[in-house]
Amino acid sequence: MFEIIGYIGFFAFVMSFIIFQYSMMFLGSYRKDLKPIEKIIGWVPMLPFILMFLLTIYYLIEIFLQKLNKWFEINWGWFFINGRKRDAWSKYLREKYGDYDK
Repeated sequence: MFEIIGYIGFFAFVMSFIIFQYSMMFLGSYRKDLKPIEKIIGWVPMLPFILMFLLTIYYLIEIFLQKLNKWFEINWGWFFINGRKRDAWSKYLREKYGDYDK
């Protein structure tokens, strides 16, 4: 749980920095006569933050998919198992998740 809170906090920090940099570049703090290459170079300091933003999104999606997979296996996995293999499925769930809520 605290891992997700850390990711969300870092995500908010990165987004605030990106919004600040965008506002500095395109909403008037820079000169109006910038060439296109100078505008592109203005984004270079943000590249590490954009990379961390993408990695944060990736890890949050990965955590969500792991939790979704666990929920699906515990609550709906039995529906797709042949009747003769239910004991093996229960053993698999106990080995993988320990004592689960079912």
